[in-house]
Amino acid sequence: MCSIIVSFILFVLTLTTVHSLQGPNVCTRQEVYTITVTVSDKQPYQVREYVWCVSVPPRCSKYTIKHKVVNRTQTLYKTRPVEECCPGYAKIDFEDRCIPLCRDECLHGTCVAPDHCQCTEGYGGPRCDITCPPGLYGVDCQNKCMCENNATCEPYDGKCKCARGYEGEYCEDKCEEGTYGQDCMEKCRCVNGDCDHVSGECHCHAGWVGPLCDDECPIGTHGIECKSECRCQNGGTCDPKTGICYCQPGWTGSVCANRCPMGYWGHKCAKACDCYNGATCNHITGQCECSSGFIGENCLNACPEGTYGLNCAANCTCQNDAKCSNIDGKCICEKGWKGENCTIRLCADGLYGAECDKQCICSKDNTESCHPWTGKCDCKPGWTTADCTRQCSLLTFGKKCRGVCNCKNNAQCSPTNGTCLCTPGFKGVDCNETCPVGTFGEECANKCNCKNGATCSTETGQCHCSPGWVGQNCDRPCSGQFYGVNCLQNCNCRNGAACNPQNGTCTCGPGFNGEYCEEKCELGYFGHNCKQVCQCVEGHHNGCDPISGKCLCKPEWQGIECETMCPDGKFGENCSQECNCVNNSSCDPNTGRCICARGWQGDNCTEPCQEGYFGIGCKEICQPNTSSNKTCDHITGEYTCRPGYIGLTCEHPCPLGTYGKHCKEKCQCKNGADCHHVTGECQCLPGWLGRNCATPCPPGVYGMNCTQHCKCSNNGKCRGSDGVCKCIPGWTGTQCTEICPEGYYGDHCMNPCECLNDNFMCHPAQGCVCRQGYTGATCEDTLAKAKVMPADENNYGAIVAYVVVIFTILLAMLVGLWYYYKKRVNNLKNEIAHVQYIADQQTLSSDRNHVDNPMYNYQSNSRKDDDLRLLNNSPQIRNNLIKQTNTNMERQRLGIASCSSDIDGKDTLNAELQSLKNKDADATNPNLYHSIEKLDHVYDEIKQKDKELDLYDHLDYTRPQSTWKPHYQRMPNVYGSRELEKSENPENNDADV
Repeated sequence: MCSIIVSFILFVLTLTTVHSLQGPNVCTRQEVYTITVTVSDKQPYQVREYVWCVSVPPRCSKYTIKHKVVNRTQTLYKTRPVEECCPGYAKIDFEDRCIPLCRDECLHGTCVAPDHCQCTEGYGGPRCDITCPPGLYGVDCQNKCMCENNATCEPYDGKCKCARGYEGEYCEDKCEEGTYGQDCMEKCRCVNGDCDHVSGECHCHAGWVGPLCDDECPIGTHGIECKSECRCQNGGTCDPKTGICYCQPGWTGSVCANRCPMGYWGHKCAKACDCYNGATCNHITGQCECSSGFIGENCLNACPEGTYGLNCAANCTCQNDAKCSNIDGKCICEKGWKGENCTIRLCADGLYGAECDKQCICSKDNTESCHPWTGKCDCKPGWTTADCTRQCSLLTFGKKCRGVCNCKNNAQCSPTNGTCLCTPGFKGVDCNETCPVGTFGEECANKCNCKNGATCSTETGQCHCSPGWVGQNCDRPCSGQFYGVNCLQNCNCRNGAACNPQNGTCTCGPGFNGEYCEEKCELGYFGHNCKQVCQCVEGHHNGCDPISGKCLCKPEWQGIECETMCPDGKFGENCSQECNCVNNSSCDPNTGRCICARGWQGDNCTEPCQEGYFGIGCKEICQPNTSSNKTCDHITGEYTCRPGYIGLTCEHPCPLGTYGKHCKEKCQCKNGADCHHVTGECQCLPGWLGRNCATPCPPGVYGMNCTQHCKCSNNGKCRGSDGVCKCIPGWTGTQCTEICPEGYYGDHCMNPCECLNDNFMCHPAQGCVCRQGYTGATCEDTLAKAKVMPADENNYGAIVAYVVVIFTILLAMLVGLWYYYKKRVNNLKNEIAHVQYIADQQTLSSDRNHVDNPMYNYQSNSRKDDDLRLLNNSPQIRNNLIKQTNTNMERQRLGIASCSSDIDGKDTLNAELQSLKNKDADATNPNLYHSIEKLDHVYDEIKQKDKELDLYDHLDYTRPQSTWKPHYQRMPNVYGSRELEKSENPENNDADV
């Protein structure tokens, strides 16, 4: 209650207003005031009560706290603004204005400010009580006024009161510029001109016109009244007053015809260029115009690597990591290079080093250059490894394989430029677009040929038929006994009813109805859907045929409607008259009116039913027809289908495997092909040709009618059905264009290389093989330099000649040795070496670098391990390049003088044979790359394998376990026999096993 009262009082105070003063000279002050309010509070107090209790007397005290309302008075202090006249001013009664107060009365004037009178003309003094004749002032008017320009003087003190347009102590000055009128209090309104100091009339400056001089001279004019024409160039404008040209930034001169001096730019050419390295700046914008070799806002930056010249617009032509002068593009070659563009090697091709005596190991086809100083291979885009023999690993591409492919949907990218090679069914830059509806295959270039609402696989073009259709193109309906998807559901239609191939709905023939056409028409009805009423004379028949409607007359009756007892063709009394009805029709026995047979009409039943109708009375309607036949049979209502079509209305082509009239002919096509439903011509599936589709596509083509050309490279073969490439071992990619990535080899590059040490390299087809310069089972033996580095025939003719001489000497020595030992080695001519294609599985785990080359071992006479014999009882052969010391013969071959002559003939023979064996093995060893750039011999085995694989349906990642290579079956050895080795060098036999 208390709070409500206080709020009400404050609200009333807020609404209280004070009558405010109007006009100037009003001041405001804050006034403190008080108000008294009554506040109600609740005050607690204690009350004693008596209650019954168990005591004597039985009354006990009980105290209860209660509250009572107590009113009290409270004083509140408030402030409010109060308006009053400022000091020196007072309020006029009955008015709301504050006027100035003068202590002395202004006799001939008005109080205009506190204690300040404004006198009327002719009077002066503080009270405006003094007057003098014109031109005089002071006591007794004895002083002469000094006022000029028709001004009057104050009679009291001689102060001048100026006429309009003048000011100053003696009114000797005209009004200051911008003012005019009485006491120069008026402000000139002239915008660009001078106003008359008396009247305020505008006198426009040069370049301006108008009553207020606020209109500029039209462009191209200047001066008084804008009568002169400007002469400024390069967008300069002239001063509308003087005609002086104001030049655009970057221009100078009296008519703005000169550029800024060198090193300056901008407005009035006042800004200095902030450019370096001999650069100038644009005279208009100040943008630095760099000299050759520099760029940047201030030309502080040299040209980026690979560019030079003015604006760094020229591309350096320096090659092979040469530095390019940013000024003139002159090349500073690295070690090993010379020439204007550093493209000329100091060493011949294939060699490098300070003396050009080291052999490059780079693959020529995949390498841009072998550094002539360091021998480092600079691989072409898409290639990697130290010798540039491997393509970029999957999903990488470009120079040094630094690009990352962004191909979608299992697409591969070109290792050279990253172009996505889309899998069939996709297209687009990154293969993220599915083939549009109706297309399929690579680049979506093939058009689907699916019918009847079927969809087409975007990958293979295979049609996915809608319910009720089958066939290569989904153009064949289900046979009469099946329906639905892939025609797998059994029809339940009876009595020859047609089964809808899509949903199995039965379409009953004449005379039947029901869901499955299992019910005959009720008595008295016939035809389609049993809607036709039998046209038989009541009492003369036993019903009608439910199919044709033919009346089944009682024995004594005959005629179309069982209407007569007369013989056929008679009517009238005693059946004596002849009927004129034809086409097996009958006539009324009394009148002779023709009652036409089924399918005929007219007075004499000579006219067939009109088109679209058939049956008795031509009342039955032919079933809807979508084929090219015009109408149904006017008697039976059946359609006569063209060859290749069946159905109630001949709407369906023949079922799969049939063709011709009534679809009674059987197709003779092979390999899943279908035949044309009309002609029986075989329609081969992709990958097959021939009259019966029994001939596969020839090599190099695939697809429908074998019209597509295979795109498989590097001896890859394509599948005849869809062109999918089957790569030989060592190659991969959709078109077999990619060599196995580093670390993988073999069929589809699925086998990881797990080499024993760094002396191995991972060959894309064979796996781990020795690097150049190494040999042996573990690639730890170093070959002689003459073997590893053959001379370049183009640049080392002398070395070639030297090798020819050595070879001639060795040949002569061999001939001599041959005759010397011909009796002892005679049996070796007839020995046959046999090898198995794969390594010995029992030793594979211990010898991971085993290679099945028949030249890697010499035949042993050991007969151990009988279970591992070959066809001629020869044991399986393993690589056995055993490190041997050079024999005399070996030294002779190498051109090294023998240092020992006390070796007996037997040891000499064995050592020579062993040396010859190892050297011959080295000569054909695929592990020893005499030229890493020539890889043809590496893939001999791959090519041989390709000849054996013509067709395939799946990838086979297992290598044959017991396959015989025909070219490994026989290997004549002209150096001796196993018996000679056994008898004269038994220790070598053990080593060779």
